[in-house]
Amino acid sequence: MNKMNIEPEAFAAHTMALTVLSRLRAQGFQAVVAGGAVRDSLLGRPVRELDIATSASAREVTALFAGARVEEVGRSFPLVLVNGVEVATFRGKTLEEDLLRRDLTFNAMAWCPDTHAVIDPWGGAADLEGRIVRFTGDPAARIQEDPLRLLRAARFVAELSGRMANESLDAMAAAAAVVAEVAPERIHHEIIKAMAGETPSLFFETLRQGGLLRYLFPEMEKSVGHDGGFHHDETVWEHMMLATDAISPKFPLLRLAMALHDVAKPQCVDMGKNGIRFLDHEKKGEPLVDVYLERLGFSNQQRAFVSKIVRHHMRRIDADTTPKAVRRILRDLHDSDLPWRDWMRGVIADGKANKKKQGGYSLAEIRLMVDAVYAEISPKKQSAFSLAHLAVSGTDLITQVGIPQGPVVGRVLKALLDKVIESPELNDKETLLKEAALLAGKQA
Repeated sequence: MNKMNIEPEAFAAHTMALTVLSRLRAQGFQAVVAGGAVRDSLLGRPVRELDIATSASAREVTALFAGARVEEVGRSFPLVLVNGVEVATFRGKTLEEDLLRRDLTFNAMAWCPDTHAVIDPWGGAADLEGRIVRFTGDPAARIQEDPLRLLRAARFVAELSGRMANESLDAMAAAAAVVAEVAPERIHHEIIKAMAGETPSLFFETLRQGGLLRYLFPEMEKSVGHDGGFHHDETVWEHMMLATDAISPKFPLLRLAMALHDVAKPQCVDMGKNGIRFLDHEKKGEPLVDVYLERLGFSNQQRAFVSKIVRHHMRRIDADTTPKAVRRILRDLHDSDLPWRDWMRGVIADGKANKKKQGGYSLAEIRLMVDAVYAEISPKKQSAFSLAHLAVSGTDLITQVGIPQGPVVGRVLKALLDKVIESPELNDKETLLKEAALLAGKQA
């Protein structure tokens, strides 16, 4: 059994957990810090919480700590919350049996508070050092115990910028179909965590290698090896993965959107005079992505954000874009409830992922885009991108112009917005009321 040390200072901030640990051991029970805290400490990462594994039964823990609340979690093992600290009874008769039942080798380590030693029966520390994700013991048995572990393994590959151990990847491929048994909300949780990882593209690459992609994002698999068209030197799959990694980990949903932004390209192939192109792939991709995310437990808000990024990722602002065209883009983004900064981050990542562009947009080009937007959203410009931005309201049209309440009011407001987008200087109440009177006459 391989051992190394972690000094107690690494866990010093978790005073309540250490108090619980000390009291269990004082009563003669075996008790250790187990799982993620040990892993993160060895990685030099902040330790968010300490989970305790003990030989004490749930009943014994409850008796020892008055007021503790017992909850059944997972499939079979009892867990007791002691003032918010998770205390789990060994799964099996011994600590070694408990660690065997854990999903991955670097999650199957424990820390002894007396000796400060890391208990590492499965070589987790060596796997961490090599950035290798390996199921503990028999990979097939670990997957059978909880199929979510397929996704957890792929997520850790992304978090560590690592790779799957060969035998673990083989077991993943053999068991891939069981991912259909995992509850959507659990899948959603793992995807979001993976998108916050160091190299999110490796999550999807692992899904592809492990045969899971076809069950979660079927159309993505068709992009593997698919010609990227005459605008690209990389395949569709490579482009989406590069774009995913080009987004900051601060924006996990945007990373997911970029991983899916060209997912409809294989079904939109058209041979133009210069080579392959993909007509309307962004329009066909929007509903496709929405269906995927609904099935995988994403909220309506999350689905809308990702699918609208897909829908608008082809919109561009460059030196030839007129102010009027910029205002139309901003109107469409507003109608989609999509922040322009997120849209622009996606556009920049899309360009960076294009090998033919050799580095994507220059700083000057990005500055041009940003300046063009700020020029239109300036209060001095009086621009309007939605009905709420107009200097008149529906009530104004009814009370001051005399338009009867009903659908005509909405049609006139829409026509006024179109006029203001064309000419922002028209966004003045008196001017718009006069325009509304003229439009109402035509609508009558």
